[in-house]
Amino acid sequence: MSKPSVCRRKVLGASLVATAAAVPVAASPSPVGGQDAALLDVLARYWQAERAILEMEAGTEPPISSPAYLVWEAKFDGLIADRARAIFQMSDLRAVTAEGQRAKAQIVERCLPSSVRWNDGGLDTSEIRLALSLARDVAGGAA
Repeated sequence: MSKPSVCRRKVLGASLVATAAAVPVAASPSPVGGQDAALLDVLARYWQAERAILEMEAGTEPPISSPAYLVWEAKFDGLIADRARAIFQMSDLRAVTAEGQRAKAQIVERCLPSSVRWNDGGLDTSEIRLALSLARDVAGGAA
């Protein structure tokens, strides 16, 4: 008897859809966050991609044999790439304010567990880089 195959995207998608209510509507910079304006801009792009991914996962995926599937898959892959690019960019930006640190920590809390679970990039993944960046921010760059 053969085991059913497990699709990583479906497993991750199911967990993301289950937590869709936790996705902020917008990462809006506050006057206090002026020092973190660049970081908050990248965070807004992350959440935009995350919401779009959740919407696609919640919808019906076209059959793999359908010509529409290639379009769907390209859009989905583009959103995944946008989200990963935002995470990578966040890791290069220092969170100066408490608001910036909280926002960065929220992303780490959201994405690091699945990254570690499905880690196929070693320790040099966008999510690991972001976690280390946040640790530097909180520690004041002591390490």
